[in-house]
Amino acid sequence: MRSFSYQGLKNYLSTLEEFSEVEVVVLESPSRYYRVYLNDLQDLKRLTPTAIFNVNCHEIV
Repeated sequence: MRSFSYQGLKNYLSTLEEFSEVEVVVLESPSRYYRVYLNDLQDLKRLTPTAIFNVNCHEIV
């Protein structure tokens, strides 16, 4: 599991040649978090840029 800022996650996903689905745990605060699935880099625009994003880099499909 790796943690990213919004820009860090955007840069990381940009380096991948192709992905079909990435599971991301979005941590907005210590008491508010949720899980989303990104199918495209454009999906990142729907998320809040101030959160911390956790991704299991070994499970990217």
